[in-house]
Parts: sequence; C-alpha cells; structure tokens
Amino acid sequence: NGADQSFTTSAAAPIATTNAASSLSTTGATLNGTVNDNGADTTVTFEYGLTTGYGTTVTADQSPVTSGSGDTAVSKAITGLTPNTTYHYRVVAQNIAGTTYGDDQTFTTSAAAPTATTNAASGVGITVATLNGTVNAQNASTTVTFEYGLTIAYGTTVTPTQSPVTGTSNTAVSKALTGLTPNTTYHYRVVGQNAGGTTNGADQTFTTDA
Repeated sequence: NGADQSFTTSAAAPIATTNAASSLSTTGATLNGTVNDNGADTTVTFEYGLTTGYGTTVTADQSPVTSGSGDTAVSKAITGLTPNTTYHYRVVAQNIAGTTYGDDQTFTTSAAAPTATTNAASGVGITVATLNGTVNAQNASTTVTFEYGLTIAYGTTVTPTQSPVTGTSNTAVSKALTGLTPNTTYHYRVVGQNAGGTTNGADQTFTTDA
C-alpha cells in the first residue's frame, strides 16, 4: 500500500445575511446579522449611516467568528442616533478567502418629545407684551403654543408665528400679545408637541406697566 497522504481544502468566502434591527429607541438600535465563516476565521462588522454610502463601521460583539462555527448570529448595539430618522445598515464578513456584504436594510428611530424652554418676556408695555421661548423639535414636526393667564391655570392659548418647528436645532419662538390689563401680573409658558410627546416649558411671569 502507498504511504498515507493528506490535503487541505481551500477556505471559501463567508456567507453574510443582514437581519432586522431590534431594540429601537429614540437614539439607539441593535444591528443584527447571520454569518457562516465557511471554514476560516472571519471578522464581522456592521456599516450604517443615512444613505447606502453608510459612513460608520462598528465591530460585531461576536467578531471574530472562528473556523467551523457554522451559522452564527452576530449583533451590535449602537447609540448616539438622531430621533425620527431612517438609517441604512448591512453586515460585512471578511476572511482569508474574501469579503461578503449582506444586503442593505433600514430602520427608523423613534420620535422624541421636543425640548421647550420658556424665556423672559420682552416689549412689555401697558397693554402689550411679547412671549418668548426656545424649542428643539428633535427632528419631528412640532406644534408650538404659548399658554398665558392670571394664574398657573393660564386659560388662553396662542400660536407663535414660527409654529410648526422642525429639525434638530434650538429654534426661537415668539408671540406678541395685545389687549392686556395694565399693572397686572401674567403667568405664561411655552408648549411643544410632536409625535414623541408634549413638553411644557417652565412657568414665567411678567407685569404690564401702569
């Protein structure tokens, strides 16, 4: 009989499948995928961003997937996202035989309630005043109002000219009031409402001139 011999098959490029994201919140999500190493240690990452150009790469918690593991579930929790925003992502697997890209998938973060800050009134006169505030819509269209009255029960609601507010920046809002009573203290606050909830600014007061 001839002497025993052995041979080693070549590694194959891994198989990579992008799965649905989970644990969605206003600023976070968990990216998921399945990777088969196909016989060679495999590095696994996720790419994500606002377009299919992605732009950000993170390493899966299970990386590297070791030779012979078969189908392996891989995942990575990401944070610091923008509320109410659609992101693209895919899983990427690389071993000595090549790199495989999973299909593109998307997820949308939840809407967050706006931030609302009541600012000092301006232009206070005998029967007039301008109510001021600052609102951040948190990337969801936000309806803004001012509530005002003689007590913290308010009683009158007016809409500033800047409503609705959109985007992720702090936006100044204001509303000029007329027909007020002279020498009278008024309470007021700004209110922002979007798909994520309603936020009431703190109560403030002003007193009309005598």
